[in-house]
Amino acid sequence: MDVFSERLREERKFRGYSQCVMAEKLGITQGTYKGYELIGEKNGRTPPLDMIRKIIKILEISADYLLGLED
Repeated sequence: MDVFSERLREERKFRGYSQCVMAEKLGITQGTYKGYELIGEKNGRTPPLDMIRKIIKILEISADYLLGLED
């Protein structure tokens, strides 16, 4: 798992959102969202830039933090 996946999972859980809730907020399937939390693993998938923008707005975090560019 990479930094993006770890931070995405941690921030989602910190806010009390399930993967299903995040998927609904993003307008995608739960399977697609789950793939974002599995980057670096067999079934992982990298979200497109517009999806990253949506994620940082929902989770109220910076892109730099989510991408591992800052702590």
